[in-house]
Amino acid sequence: MSNQQCACPKCNCAVNEQSIEKNGQRFCSNACATGHADGSKDCGHDCHCG
Repeated sequence: MSNQQCACPKCNCAVNEQSIEKNGQRFCSNACATGHADGSKDCGHDCHCG
């Protein structure tokens, strides 16, 4: 699997087969995978996608 972009709409982080998978999509962090449900504004990679 080649690197792809996180499924979070505003995130620019790359994901791969080791990334978090939810509903058939890959995410760079738990924050992105949960749609930033915790209110976070960042995935932990300084891209401010929340």
